[in-house]
Amino acid sequence: MGLEEKPPLSLDSRIFIEDRLHFSTVGAVRTDQGWVCIDTPADPSHAIWWRQTLKAIAPLPVLAVIYTDANRDRVLSTAILLEDRPGLVIAHHQTFDRIKSHGEMGRQQVMDWLINMGQSESAELLTRTPLVLPNLTFADRLILHFGSPMLILEHMDGASPGQIWVRIPEHDVVFVGDTVTLNAHPNLSEADLERWLEQLQQLRAGRVAHHIVPGRGPLVEPEGVSPILHYLKTLLKRVKTLAGSRRKVELGPLVNEFMGYFPVPEHDRERIQRRIRLAIERLLDLYTEEKRAKTGKAAAAKAGSRKKA
Repeated sequence: MGLEEKPPLSLDSRIFIEDRLHFSTVGAVRTDQGWVCIDTPADPSHAIWWRQTLKAIAPLPVLAVIYTDANRDRVLSTAILLEDRPGLVIAHHQTFDRIKSHGEMGRQQVMDWLINMGQSESAELLTRTPLVLPNLTFADRLILHFGSPMLILEHMDGASPGQIWVRIPEHDVVFVGDTVTLNAHPNLSEADLERWLEQLQQLRAGRVAHHIVPGRGPLVEPEGVSPILHYLKTLLKRVKTLAGSRRKVELGPLVNEFMGYFPVPEHDRERIQRRIRLAIERLLDLYTEEKRAKTGKAAAAKAGSRKKA
């Protein structure tokens, strides 16, 4: 089905969500003064379609673009959405640093992917689309007022250091970026797994919003975050068990176990296997070191007690 055959999902004619694009889900909020876009399509041809779609819904300017994280999938088409006009580009300050240092490399990776998928025209268009750095950053919380509705941006550094959520209380909706990915393996390269699990538990308990927009996949209600919550809980349990083992760890079976959680296109199997293996290795190093530190402190405390005696 082509994008033109079905309009984006609408909540109360104010919130619009599109989950059929390459890589990630994007959103837009129609405020009284204009559009606020949440993340951008990675494929510039999709960005052109998205901007035209929003214009057809309401012929208003794009006032702001929000990056929920620094992922290359979300930050490449801002210039197209803003149509080269001034506008706010908003992110956490760690996202600014990451895009500044790695953004051009990310753009090249997406161009290579587009070429490999036979979309050379999109790749060529991406070469002419400048990467736009955030011009408004924050640390903990930022509230945006462009009339109604109000948007609340909050730092939620579980999935990645610069991850943010965008809450719209008036419509009981939250955009959570890659805190939630559906039918796709999460990227754990910079994750704080325990904080991430706490945040997912808040979402599933319904304490944040009734409508949850994931970073990848369709709109869900709180119970819809259960698959990734189960994935991460199981991974944490496996890693902590292995970190306490004195035997040599064979990662192959564990990688295969987690490969089975979500579908993987055949052409992407090697990359996802490598991603899972690297994530497990990083977490094993982290929890093994943590265990050693605790053992060392316990031994020191025991030695101190003996000395006093």
